[in-house]
Amino acid sequence: MTEVSDVTRVNGSGGGTFPAQLRPVREVTPAVEAAGAVDEARIFAEFAKRVGPDAAQIGETSPSGETNGQFTVDGAGAMVAFESVRRVEASFTYRCGAEATSGVARSWEQSRTGIMQCDAKKPRTEDVVLEVKALAC
Repeated sequence: MTEVSDVTRVNGSGGGTFPAQLRPVREVTPAVEAAGAVDEARIFAEFAKRVGPDAAQIGETSPSGETNGQFTVDGAGAMVAFESVRRVEASFTYRCGAEATSGVARSWEQSRTGIMQCDAKKPRTEDVVLEVKALAC
């Protein structure tokens, strides 16, 4: 999860529209982290090739402030809007001659917006929903 709104109560069994101003809770930035010196560009290029064309490139931060506005729901309850991305990462070992250094390459993909009802009896058990419930509800 990268952004979350405050809880807003929607009244009326037919639902309605509510405003949401999302606030940042995390920024996901693609990077290569290693214990020693590595060719970061080469490692990230190989990582991105395996992850696929939708992986954010180094320097491309996760979306922020793009989903503020009005949200519509079908029922009544305590609602929270959120923005999230799917984090992707892989460990690696980089060899240069007799030296080997290990590390992690990470990025994000699949930005999405969602709404969660805080007072629902059985929320979905998806990780991002659990995090929204813990941070906002």
